[in-house]
Amino acid sequence: MKAQMQKGFTLIELMIVVAIIGILAAVALPAYQDYTSRSKITEVMLQVDSCKSAVSEFIQANAAFPADADAAGCNSTVSTKYMAAGMAVDVATGTITSGAVQNVATGADTFHIILQPTTDAARTTAMSAASDTIMGWSCGTDAAATDFKYFPASCRQTVLGGL
Repeated sequence: MKAQMQKGFTLIELMIVVAIIGILAAVALPAYQDYTSRSKITEVMLQVDSCKSAVSEFIQANAAFPADADAAGCNSTVSTKYMAAGMAVDVATGTITSGAVQNVATGADTFHIILQPTTDAARTTAMSAASDTIMGWSCGTDAAATDFKYFPASCRQTVLGGL
């Protein structure tokens, strides 16, 4: 008798392939969701960064902190799909606070991105006077440490945490 040649895959081989694909999907899906959340937060960060340039220019030109976001040349009522309206600039420190994050993820929604001008290269000392030289900007958030994963790597801290 001639031995029959195997044609195709056995059921067990197909089940192993399906199991491997399932495991890979279970690992990849949460990572992809975090990635998409961070990309949405990046849109908020771009809005805040544009205000950072305006505030820096205002402080250097006037040797004073701007009275509010509009005085600095920022749009205080700007809103996007991922940021509620209400960007603010603190008159005493020049700190820029984004509108509340929205439509991103449970751990990121309702929190803010905060930029603080600093007077040291380590970015841990807040400007106390507008006549000081801006050495950098400290980026942070008011989110809990467990939710830092949604924010850009440079903002995964409380403000003035350094880098």
